[in-house]
Amino acid sequence: MLKTGIQATGTIKREKPEEGYRMIKEAGFDCVDFNFDEYLTVHEVQTGAISDIFDRPMEEMWKDFAPHAEAAAKYGLTFEQMHAPFPLMQKGKDADNEKMLRITENCMELCARMGGRYIVVHPTTLSYSCSKKEEYAFNVNMYKKLIPAAKRLNLTVCLENMFWDQNGHLTEGVCSDFEEAAAMIDELNEFAGEELFGFCFDVGHANILGKNLYQSVVTLGSRLKILHIHDNDGVSDLHTMPFTFARSWNPVATDWDGFLKGLKEIGYRGVLNFETFRCMQAFPEELHPALLKLFADMGCYFSAVILGEEARSKEL
Repeated sequence: MLKTGIQATGTIKREKPEEGYRMIKEAGFDCVDFNFDEYLTVHEVQTGAISDIFDRPMEEMWKDFAPHAEAAAKYGLTFEQMHAPFPLMQKGKDADNEKMLRITENCMELCARMGGRYIVVHPTTLSYSCSKKEEYAFNVNMYKKLIPAAKRLNLTVCLENMFWDQNGHLTEGVCSDFEEAAAMIDELNEFAGEELFGFCFDVGHANILGKNLYQSVVTLGSRLKILHIHDNDGVSDLHTMPFTFARSWNPVATDWDGFLKGLKEIGYRGVLNFETFRCMQAFPEELHPALLKLFADMGCYFSAVILGEEARSKEL
């Protein structure tokens, strides 16, 4: 079976992390996707209110995050993937960008210390006044700055498909053209001289934009390293549980069959990771153990579909 994971946000509490890790393990998960972006939010970064939580001496920062590593180890959980604060860089904000580069590199080191292998660093969608060519070049140059840290820490930096909110209308953001995203990853890895960049496929983001999930996954192929699995109504970024919106009454519901078919075709063997924090926030805490168990069971189902005959032959 493939490993299953769930993000820390919505389950892990800063003041008493051990309880959350215990619940995640008891539900049947193998891994946790740790959210550094919960500690420094996109709103804080975009408004320039960037705190120093990740801009301190490493040993000082480690005191804050070591309890998470210890609790995860206690319950036999690993951190296969993590999520850096974003945006890493914004056009015309050089001082903030310099600080965010330090912050991202520090998060990469924390990721490595906690045993992570992959870290998501969002690409930057520029305004409509910029050309696609300019946006592409901006992101390539941005990611190149992370190569020394990725090499030193033996981490894979993952790009993610994004959407763009323009006056309430959700449109295609950077890396949502998957052929372009594949080209960007290939260019970065060629420049680095090794495979330091991969892709985090966000199912919900793709569904919002009406993407063909099967074709998207197949286009990414072996570049696809990790997943953000969640559902929505095709209109808003809801981060709810898979199968929430039935195709029988919602024509833009997520094509889970196509998604799984694509993963099976490319031979995906990574973690089946659920990014369903809003669903966790919506349910009473008393129901969280049952909800986590349902997500873990969904992961087992996804794994069985993806592995198919391979899974059955191992059982025999």
